Amino acid sequence: MSKKDYDKTLSRLIGVLTKLDNGDRPTSKELAQEYGVTVRTIQKDIRERLYYYPIVKTNDHRYMFTSGFSLGKTSLSNDEIIFLNLALSQFEDVDDIDKIKNNIYKKIINKKLYSPYYIKQNDLEDIDIDSPLISRLEAIINDKEIVEIIFTNATKELEVYKIAAFDGFWYLFAKDRELQKVKTFQLSHIQKINHTGKYHKTPNSYIESVLEHAHSAFFEDGNSFRVVIKVYSVIAIYFKNRDFLQSQTIEQEHKDGSLTVSFEVSHDEDIDNIIKSWLPHIEVIEPQRYREKLLNELKVYIEKIQTN
Repeated sequence: MSKKDYDKTLSRLIGVLTKLDNGDRPTSKELAQEYGVTVRTIQKDIRERLYYYPIVKTNDHRYMFTSGFSLGKTSLSNDEIIFLNLALSQFEDVDDIDKIKNNIYKKIINKKLYSPYYIKQNDLEDIDIDSPLISRLEAIINDKEIVEIIFTNATKELEVYKIAAFDGFWYLFAKDRELQKVKTFQLSHIQKINHTGKYHKTPNSYIESVLEHAHSAFFEDGNSFRVVIKVYSVIAIYFKNRDFLQSQTIEQEHKDGSLTVSFEVSHDEDIDNIIKSWLPHIEVIEPQRYREKLLNELKVYIEKIQTN
């Protein structure tokens, strides 16, 4: 990137963050018109250059900071945090830069804020964050209130911890008081919320630690199991530079450049997409049950395409 282009990008990103910090809710089209770039460039800004900021999109496709967040809540000034973000983006060739950046931003942003939102990805089901339901849930989360929620097919007494997005859909991340398990409950299935007058004292640190193991909407606390995979040398660099799953641990680096990696999940769907997206350069070692399941699925797939 030339200095001229860098300066233009810097000016645009500072402008976007300033707008969001001031409470503006611009669309991609409005920002593109103002800064003389394409809508795709603005989308890339939000998705890649401003990745570490908690920016969400409303149901009418406007950008805003997650409720409760502001640049003033970090330990750095507005200009300092923007400069740090852009400076770090220039070191993509440095070993472990993704892990370094992630750790830095967790310390200067996430540790200062406990938001009712936990977002896994950007392509989300529309949600009206200004609706009475969402506002009520935010208050319940912040007050640590225990509530009875009537869903389409069940009634549950819950400690609601987060409004969470998994695979494009919104869920409540909450503890089922009867089962004493933390699970996900689909937001769109809520019919009614009843107050119980009771409150919980679950520490935010515990909630965040449980979320570290929540890789999909199939998460259920207490059902975790260990997965061990062999990552072949051709893709090993990606696993060394980035934790594809929060509980990922590199157990061993082999002489041929391959890795033995372990992590914990609570459901097969937590790892299906990760494993299958890296085939044939990845091998499941444990558990044997999942290894055999994957092999059978691949055999069925090969038989189908060979007969077509």
